Amino acid sequence: MKLVFDIGATTTRLALTDGKSLQNIQRFETETGAKGVEMLLEQVEEYLDGQKISEAAGGMPGQLDSDSGRLVHTPNLPGWAGQRVGRQISQHLDVPVTIRNDTEVVGLGEAIHGAGQGHRIVVYITVSTGVNGARIVDGTIESSSRGFEMGAQLIIGSDGKMHQLEELTGGAALERKFGKPPQDLHDARLWRNETLYLANGLYNTILHWSPDIVVMGGSMMLDIDISEIATRLRRLPKVYESWPPLVRSRLGDDGGLYGAMALLKQK
Repeated sequence: MKLVFDIGATTTRLALTDGKSLQNIQRFETETGAKGVEMLLEQVEEYLDGQKISEAAGGMPGQLDSDSGRLVHTPNLPGWAGQRVGRQISQHLDVPVTIRNDTEVVGLGEAIHGAGQGHRIVVYITVSTGVNGARIVDGTIESSSRGFEMGAQLIIGSDGKMHQLEELTGGAALERKFGKPPQDLHDARLWRNETLYLANGLYNTILHWSPDIVVMGGSMMLDIDISEIATRLRRLPKVYESWPPLVRSRLGDDGGLYGAMALLKQK
């Protein structure tokens, strides 16, 4: 058996896999402080309960060195910065570990097992605690020099000033601005602006990445009208004969685990 994991800004998921399916999925709250990695290792050990595994793979937020798993930049896990998470997991379990950015891994899962199946070039966008995207080509995460940072692109906000897309649409940014979690915000104008900002960001991303399909996931998408995003996208200057379809993710919270299973198969 092999271990797959999905370390999120708020929730971590673990599962076992035989390469064909996920088994015994468990979830627990992610500790974002300095002892977060130590707690993760304890929880993994408790989860395995003595069971031997041959390999592990998974994703986590932030920019990281895929060889060592060292976190270069991780605003949503401040206490983990600089730690070599992949290496620590590998040494603790005494097995090889593959670790990638979580958005990339979820995107791979959606491309192979979810809403992107049957499409050669899949762009996955997550709108959750933060905002990011990944490009999957022929069932493989497209390589990059420094990782994908789609949420850091600059667009114009309702105040006429330039902002990072993530500052306008990410759940953490909205909670900091309004003092409430996004699900408790009921201002219709705010949510209309969300669709406008996301359409503007997608316009840039689609032109740069030219996908066959765009899959949108993440907790914030539960409250955002994807059809309105598509409508606003069509109102922007026309470049292609038609825009690629925008669809919701299918794998829900387990997308990262499916993506990690796919990573193990590719190895």
